[in-house]
Amino acid sequence: MSLASVEEALAALEDRHESLRTRYEPDGEHDLVQAVWPAAPVRLDTVEADGDADQVAQAVTERAGAEAFELAKDRPWRACAVTARGAPVLLVICFHHIAVDAWAINQLRQEFLLLVDGLRLTEPAPNGRDLAAEQWSAARERRRTAARRFWTGVFEQAPPMERDHGLDAPDGPRPLSTRWARLGSKEAADAAGRIAGRLEVSLPSVALAAFCLALHRRTGRDRLLVAVYAHNRSDPRWETLVAAQNQIVPLLVEPRDGEDFGELVRRVHWDSVRSYRHSAYNVDDVLEAGRAYGYRGSVNGSFAGSVSGFFRYFFNYLGAYQEEHTSVDEEIRTGTVGRNIGAPLYLQVQAGEALTCTLRENSTGTGYDEVTGLLLLMRDILVAAAGPE
Repeated sequence: MSLASVEEALAALEDRHESLRTRYEPDGEHDLVQAVWPAAPVRLDTVEADGDADQVAQAVTERAGAEAFELAKDRPWRACAVTARGAPVLLVICFHHIAVDAWAINQLRQEFLLLVDGLRLTEPAPNGRDLAAEQWSAARERRRTAARRFWTGVFEQAPPMERDHGLDAPDGPRPLSTRWARLGSKEAADAAGRIAGRLEVSLPSVALAAFCLALHRRTGRDRLLVAVYAHNRSDPRWETLVAAQNQIVPLLVEPRDGEDFGELVRRVHWDSVRSYRHSAYNVDDVLEAGRAYGYRGSVNGSFAGSVSGFFRYFFNYLGAYQEEHTSVDEEIRTGTVGRNIGAPLYLQVQAGEALTCTLRENSTGTGYDEVTGLLLLMRDILVAAAGPE
């Protein structure tokens, strides 16, 4: 593999996928417009590794992630090759999330490996403009209307919008801090799998039900509005679209004291399916509907006076994605470094040999009791509900 072949493969990827060559330019009339630029030659930066190439790549990765993108004029991605005696041995690529999501990165990796081996990809790639045209077509009007009606029904039943009271402190807003905890449990994986098989439901439904029941027991809240990532890749025509295509669907979960865990799992499962039916929606419609019920700000992301808009609880099930990079560790790990999406309490679940749960808290609080306590309680709920083999 030569440096030229790597550059040619990256240029071919950019040519195939419009999101990799889209800029976001200020516009007086619309505030911001997307401009799809022509593909341009790729000229990689290189760093020569005198010693451990992995260590050099880690340092390059940290620098690439720390440098802000100028999205009006820069590509929404940057890359650097780590070389040994001039030959590339590792490639570091940093993507802006405005251009790609986790699914898209996986797609790009598969295509890059084919291209760098000299293969040509002749099947045209889908693009966001065509998807938008379909979603705004007259044929989709009924689906858009149904999505707005669904969200309105959720708002009618949802609890009052939750806020971090520290942000309204008399002496002004307090600084937010981000903490995370991770637990990879083989015992929980086995228990969740047996529960899903017994109830004939999905593994994500079991994990989400355990999360909600743990929240209920820790907080006393009996109505939880949870943001669930929809991914929107169910249609074969769009499953290879490289974009940040995720939208969040709302899930109202009402755990009940003394209820059999299986009943909660079934309810979460079928309510999730109902939500996923409305996973492609007009964000402006949802913001307007939310305001009528006291929900203000954004569906996702930070805004003044709140941490993350409508939702306090976020659930993202990655399945076996990047399983090879997920260590099985029965001990809880904690830290403060890592990606922060601004969500107050964000659970990410990966399946595999272990059920690996990473819980991030973004609040004015301190310490790890909230995140570690919830993860341990989730594991205990699953193990108890599964019963002996």
